[in-house]
Amino acid sequence: MTEKWKGLVDAAQRFKASVQSELNSKNKSFHDELNYESSIEFYGLDANQGSLTPYSFEASEILFWHDPTAYLDEMERWTNKVEADKYKDVKEYLSESNQIPQFNRLVSAIKKQRIAPFVGAGLSKNYGFPLWGEALQAIFEKVKANENLDDETKEKISGYIKKWEYIEAADSLYDLAPVIVASYLLNNFDANSIRDNLKPGSSGIASLLPELTDACIITTNFDRIIEQVFANAHKSIEGYMYGIQRENQFAAKLVQGEKCILKLHGNFDAQDSHVFSSSQYKNAYGNNGIDYTRQLPRTLRQIFISHSLLFIGCSLHQDKTLEVFQDIIDSKSFDIPNHFSLMPSSSNKDGKESTLLGLHIQPIWYDVVEHDHSQLEQLLRFAIDCAKGKVSLQKNLQS
Repeated sequence: MTEKWKGLVDAAQRFKASVQSELNSKNKSFHDELNYESSIEFYGLDANQGSLTPYSFEASEILFWHDPTAYLDEMERWTNKVEADKYKDVKEYLSESNQIPQFNRLVSAIKKQRIAPFVGAGLSKNYGFPLWGEALQAIFEKVKANENLDDETKEKISGYIKKWEYIEAADSLYDLAPVIVASYLLNNFDANSIRDNLKPGSSGIASLLPELTDACIITTNFDRIIEQVFANAHKSIEGYMYGIQRENQFAAKLVQGEKCILKLHGNFDAQDSHVFSSSQYKNAYGNNGIDYTRQLPRTLRQIFISHSLLFIGCSLHQDKTLEVFQDIIDSKSFDIPNHFSLMPSSSNKDGKESTLLGLHIQPIWYDVVEHDHSQLEQLLRFAIDCAKGKVSLQKNLQS
């Protein structure tokens, strides 16, 4: 090489090495597909009569440096194909289960940014936290070990838990040993131990919540998984309402369209916010019927008539929240938007569907195989990507 070109070549090689390293790192899967199994080879000029110099380059390298626009076009086509193939099973399931119309309505609500996720204990279960019934059973065992309970009391509480009468069970346990209840919540619902599992790019339903909404989230859970997920996604929650705790900024932030969270049962480390016993429920919702002068039912009403709720990880057994929603519908004073629920098809589908539809909640059922709820996450990811325009349900079904 002549000295005339050496400086230019050195600068070009350094620039190329830097760019190529970034491309190989970010687009490895695309390069593997484009490059096939072998490199593109050719030989130099026969300057020394028979001594040909071989050259070898990858197809992705040649395409990018010769025609970067074509490279990007090819990558977009490949990405679209990968996305379409990724959701093949989910698309077939929605078609075979005749759920395309309601799924499209959910996608439309996500696209319009009107979704308010309503998160139940099923979400937290995947991160090692107990379901509501499991928590009550564990508290019951602790109370039995520390209190002198007669057989009638034991049988009564055990019956409540077995029959899913959780408010009654919680009320009895709280009356017997409020300190034990508060201690259990404090020690078993701290999300600090699983922060690494909540970072952007991690799997799990929780990681999808920041993509679903920029508005409000409602949850029955005590833990701080949701707050941690939004903080990790650099979408910090601005307004908080913990159960019956006063002096919060939730209502103002909700009206302003800011990100905010309503924790119906309170926060794990704030005992004064807990809505656990019957007396706390009466304090929160009213003594005789639903009292909309109380902060909690008034806030639920505002969300129910202004957002599309998406219930995730919720059993949707009759509880105080559903009583509020039914009361709002019965009043016939408001136009109710579409609400949605992602429900396991194993959960008494025929008996529950009419109840949910009566509450303006459109169920979207998913299959559970041997306690595997992975199809729930696939459906939710597909809905988000459809709303973002990455994939199209109708187009993909026809292809």
